[in-house]
Amino acid sequence: MPYVIRKVYRKNCFKVMNKKTKKIYSKCATKENAKKQVRLLNAIKNNPTFRKNFNKTRKNLNYSKG
Repeated sequence: MPYVIRKVYRKNCFKVMNKKTKKIYSKCATKENAKKQVRLLNAIKNNPTFRKNFNKTRKNLNYSKG
């Protein structure tokens, strides 16, 4: 699991980052939202059926905003 949750110094929030690449996915999120985001990132990375359905949903959402 390369994603980590770190407390932001002097703030009541957390950041989500990739441990290997140091890419930051969230700069200031609540602890619950940070945990949810890590679960989502792991699902996208490791579960091919979720990834396929997620991409379909994202495409449909983008077209409906139009």
